[in-house]
Amino acid sequence: MTPKVLTDCEGTFATLREAFPAIQSDKDWWVPANCALLRSDGATILVDTGVGAKPRAFLPDAGAALIDELAAAGVQPEDVDVVVHTHLHVDHVGWSGSFPNARYVVHEDDWAYFINEASLAERPHLRDKVAPLENVDRISGTTEIASGIRVEPAPGHTPGHMIVRADGVAVIGDLVAHELQLTDPDLVFVNDVDPRLAAATRRRVVAELAEEGAAVLAGHFYGIGRLEPAGKGFRWAVE
Repeated sequence: MTPKVLTDCEGTFATLREAFPAIQSDKDWWVPANCALLRSDGATILVDTGVGAKPRAFLPDAGAALIDELAAAGVQPEDVDVVVHTHLHVDHVGWSGSFPNARYVVHEDDWAYFINEASLAERPHLRDKVAPLENVDRISGTTEIASGIRVEPAPGHTPGHMIVRADGVAVIGDLVAHELQLTDPDLVFVNDVDPRLAAATRRRVVAELAEEGAAVLAGHFYGIGRLEPAGKGFRWAVE
């Protein structure tokens, strides 16, 4: 399997200090908003759907390239069979609803946490993009979504955060948001719903992927890389 990183846009919404309070830096944190394209036995799987079309409230001046990125890979919206949401944050659901033949896969804990009256009142991106979806498969536990491709719970960033695994490949969403969290897996990201659980999950899964030598695609890292032990933590080695 040859996975592909699709970058919807790149922008900044916080300084490093604002995103990671233990980091004493007021430098803007510039991040790509990535999705991943996987293919298995004729099935086309899209992991996350970026920030979405303009106009939009989040990163309003950044790009909106996912549909063009798919086209460059030879995929039209109607060709997508499965959309996996690693979680339901604004930068991972922006083009949801744009794939008319897709089944959408969401962890049931994220659905319960985010798709309710109080949450939808505060999160218009979910009210507009996710709540109206009709073909939603709310899963729990490790689940095969296509031949050789499975989702696995990796909670903490959100209650139902998931990663996607295939043969030698891992799409990790926001399990690790910044390379600083590889150096120190206990580093808190302010958007983690449960920072302690997120750190424990991060340390466990990153160690497993490093030992396996998996090719890793992350929500906010550039390219495809591998995770390698380094000191008391790990490092990102781009392929």
